[in-house]
Formats: sequence, structure tokens, C-alpha cells
Amino acid sequence: MEKFRVNKSADRALDVLVLFAQSNVPLTLNEICMSLNMPKSSGFELIQTMLAKRFIELDDPRVKTYRLGLAAFETGMAYLSNLEITHLARPVLQELNRQTGSTAFLGMEDKGNVVYLDKAENHSVMRPTAKLGSRRNLHTTGLGKALLAAMPLEKVRYMFSDGEIAGKTPYSKVTLPDILEDIRQTRLRGYSIDDREDNLEMYCIGSAIFDQSNQAAAAVSVASVSSAMTPEREQAIARLVTEAALKISRQLGYVGERLYINLE
Repeated sequence: MEKFRVNKSADRALDVLVLFAQSNVPLTLNEICMSLNMPKSSGFELIQTMLAKRFIELDDPRVKTYRLGLAAFETGMAYLSNLEITHLARPVLQELNRQTGSTAFLGMEDKGNVVYLDKAENHSVMRPTAKLGSRRNLHTTGLGKALLAAMPLEKVRYMFSDGEIAGKTPYSKVTLPDILEDIRQTRLRGYSIDDREDNLEMYCIGSAIFDQSNQAAAAVSVASVSSAMTPEREQAIARLVTEAALKISRQLGYVGERLYINLE
């Protein structure tokens, strides 16, 4: 494996960006330095530089809290604009949102998590809290479970081989046998189900998006209010979700007649 020489200042600046991305609240200089085990003097200089470059901005001048700045947003959007799949999926997500009245999401797997890339919610009755760029569990979310079902089972076993599997709600599947059985059911149905497993109020239906090599490039899902879900509504949304995933897959060169075929 290639080894990289890491510049300490650049490394710290990137750590600050990741810290803000993972935090849901503004942070003080002291909180930043404590979280990253960084001297306050070094942290102050770093924050001043990032303020000047607009990667962070002052949130509250009275208590001197900071948040991500416009340059961070611009950089993230530039990355998304270079992902072909976000352009292909955008009109499909909007149509899913219009057809279902629920929020439609696009996500992809990265380092054992699902990352939310895009969403459409103009017609949503209730809007879920998942933020673009946020990371969530593969095994508790509709998007993540759809992606897990597209992976070789050897990879799934390896991902969950380190011991205890954390859940989000009492309904989360937290054992490897349960996760493997859920994958089997997803493949049989052709879509994943997150029944209050990540959020007690939400019921999500998802499907992987496959490329020309039958590999999962991303996933799409629809998040609905759990209390309003009925068997008839589940079937209707599942049909729309799988049709949407297949439509995007075809644009990526996938030639199968249905999703999750030829997976052992």
C-alpha cells in the first residue's frame, strides 16, 4: 500500500472540517481544540486562516461559536456536480417525491456507512432529518440495507466481524444472522425495508442502483411516516422505488431485467 507524507497543518485543517461536518451545533474554539486534542494557540491560528478562506464562519459573535462556511458548501457541491449519478438521479428523485408525497433520497456506501448525496422533498408531508453529506448505518437505513444486499456476503461478514453491532432503535437488527437474513429477504423482494430501525417514526423502502458491471453504484429510497404505512402503500411505493432504481441503473449501462439478480 502506498504511504503518504501527511502535512500536519493540512491534516489539522481537514480534521476541523470533518468535526464540523459531524456536529449538529456550532462549536467554540475551546470545544474544537478539546475534540481534536490540539493546543489552543495552534487552534486559534488555524481557525483564523479558515475564517479568512471562508471554510468556516462566525456563528454567534457574543460567545464566539463557529460553523461551516460557504466555501465548504461550494467545495462539497463541486464534488457532487462531478458525480454523474447525481445528475441522472435528480429528476427521478423529484418524480418519486411527487408520486409518493414522501422524501426521496440518494446515497452511496463509503467506508462502511451510507452517505446521503441528494434528496427531493418539495411534496413531502413530513420531512426526515437526514442531512446531505451525513453518514448513517448501513444495517439500519433503507438506503444502507439496499446497498448491503448488493454486496458479496463475504464482504458483509467481514464488515460486521469486529464484535458488537450497534443499533439505533429497539427494532434495529444487531446480530449477523439477522442482518444476513434481512439481506436474503431484500434480494427476494427486490427492495429493502427499514421499519423504524433507524428512526422510530419512519418507514423506508430502498433499492440499489447497479452499473454496467452489476455493481451497486448508489441506492435510492423513500422515507414515509411509519404510522401511515399499510401493505397496499408499501407495495405501491416499492414498485415506484424499484422502477426508479432500474431507470437510473439502465442509464449507467445496467442490462438486467430486474435488480438483485445473480447475487449469491
